[in-house]
Amino acid sequence: MIRNILIALLLLILIGVGTGIYMWNKPHNKVENAKGIAITADALSKEYTSDEKAADTKYLNKAIEVSGTISEIDKNQDGGTMAILQTSDPAAGIQCTMREKNVTLTKGQNITIKGFCSGNGLTGVSLTDCVIKQ
Repeated sequence: MIRNILIALLLLILIGVGTGIYMWNKPHNKVENAKGIAITADALSKEYTSDEKAADTKYLNKAIEVSGTISEIDKNQDGGTMAILQTSDPAAGIQCTMREKNVTLTKGQNITIKGFCSGNGLTGVSLTDCVIKQ
């Protein structure tokens, strides 16, 4: 009886370890492979300002293609490039963290950036894993 319980417990542990290894090695989603929802920076900001919960349901963790004008370019704590897209609310830009660290961007440039939406923060809506949409 005890032997059967130990065998069952060992099987459960092996299944758990196997699942963990599979999930750890699972390929990372790339924004290029996802169909993006096209929207302007101003419209995205307004949707999050008017109803954050509805906007999260619509955009959170999904690929979106945001068009707008770059108002600021900065580096994040990892040395990566961040572009802020201008909106009608100066305190709530669209923060785009670029995947490539050495991407060339220009302040005032009209651009479409594709990335995964990570929701609304203190400085506005954030996008991660961003690439320039050609």
